[in-house]
Amino acid sequence: MAVCYHVIMDLLPRPAIKKWLDVAKEVAKGSTCLRPEAQIGSIAVRDGKLLASGMNGVFGKKPACSTRGYCIRTKNNIESGTRREVAFCICAEQRMICEAARNDIHLENADVIVTHLPCAICVRMMIETGIKRVYYEVDYPNQFSRDIAEMAGFELVNIKKNYNL
Repeated sequence: MAVCYHVIMDLLPRPAIKKWLDVAKEVAKGSTCLRPEAQIGSIAVRDGKLLASGMNGVFGKKPACSTRGYCIRTKNNIESGTRREVAFCICAEQRMICEAARNDIHLENADVIVTHLPCAICVRMMIETGIKRVYYEVDYPNQFSRDIAEMAGFELVNIKKNYNL
């Protein structure tokens, strides 16, 4: 498993991580995903201030999977962490970035706290947005996310391993 092993400087302190992770978990409760284990929340913070938030779910005013009565990923037996283009929803991190853009909030040097390891698409978006690092709680079966992060020198910090929360 490829992991960014360089020395991680200026990590958020444990009380801040706990506080912001709790906020991300609250945000995740707004997810429209049918699968409770896949309800994800993401927040961007800088200098102790919440900048933007997002949860995974349907985009725009499209009907939620609960209205349709099925999840297209489950229906097609798509393995978690793969084929992200096959979904009626957008990722929590994508929604967070869109919220920031709509409100003219720049995310350079922000920290992102997300309930799950981001997919490779979201890692690329966050790198390009100038986000400093991502803290995540739940590992996700997506080695490619880690590979991209390592290649770019982008920090993915596992909260359970680094903070024992």
